[in-house]
Amino acid sequence: MRRSPALLVAAVLLTGCGGPVAADAAGSQGPDPIPLGDVAGADDGVLGVASLPDGRSVVLLAPPGGPLTLADVAADGTATAVPVPGLDAERPGLTRIAATGDGVVVVGTAAGRVALVAVGPQGAGEVQPVGTIGAADVAAVHVAGGTDSLHLALGGITGTARVVAVDPATGAVRGTATLPGTPRDLQPTGDGGAVVATEDGPAAAVTTVDAAAAVVGATPLGNGSAGPLTVAGGEVYATAGSRGELRITRGAEVVTTVDGDLPAAIAVDGSTATLVDTVSDAEVPRVLERTVDLASGEVTGEVELCDSGSVAGADLDDEGGGAVVADCRGEPTLWRLG
Repeated sequence: MRRSPALLVAAVLLTGCGGPVAADAAGSQGPDPIPLGDVAGADDGVLGVASLPDGRSVVLLAPPGGPLTLADVAADGTATAVPVPGLDAERPGLTRIAATGDGVVVVGTAAGRVALVAVGPQGAGEVQPVGTIGAADVAAVHVAGGTDSLHLALGGITGTARVVAVDPATGAVRGTATLPGTPRDLQPTGDGGAVVATEDGPAAAVTTVDAAAAVVGATPLGNGSAGPLTVAGGEVYATAGSRGELRITRGAEVVTTVDGDLPAAIAVDGSTATLVDTVSDAEVPRVLERTVDLASGEVTGEVELCDSGSVAGADLDDEGGGAVVADCRGEPTLWRLG
């Protein structure tokens, strides 16, 4: 889900095309790729994307040697590069982006601590440590923003995982709770809280927390690895799977089962789910957008976004619109869905 105002002034026109666009089952064409080569170097790492309600997409990039950079792509395809100094560019696994009420927030590490930088119309702010959380204690970070809140799901190298509610401007910790397993995805609920998909050994689960990170609900998803989740129509839809079989759940109920592995992102609009996948059913991985009928489990549409690449981030709304970013044929590339 996305709900954030616009930020940053776009200045550089992006030209050209990226990977191929394939027709789906109904014969329609997929979205045009937007290569980010004009604002990104060839060796830049692609770390994630945040979608804004006016059609703007902000992509987080990690140039070799830093600093971290935002590629702000406007609705008309123009873009500008905005440096985000102060955060460590060499720890991409602990660096994420989320939209918040007054722009975007980049969460990463600085001086051995988990830290954040808020970015708005005037550019990047100061680096703000997130409480007293040491970077050495964290193996993975997931981040979800709301109107005036930020949640982090932290996977610890000591086996302890937790969700933390944070002030997105100052980094002050508003609350924390222990998670039952390793976090795999985190999404806002729309009321200031968040839902976290976790896995512990063979079992997957969803934990719901409020704005202060207090646990208000826990739902087991059965055996299998936990995948992405979303909130649509007040319901939590999650994914879990194993051995090439993907389960889509609503609460504790299995809505449908689909062939394939865990996707990179899911969005649900009524009886239809949109899945964004990195698939490896050919010699090289490729990026697909699939449409699934939740009543039958049938894949009713499939669009190949990139024939050689993998998903680096996706931010989708309830209708399956939003943005997907990938390293496609060695170049950071953006697609807008919906």
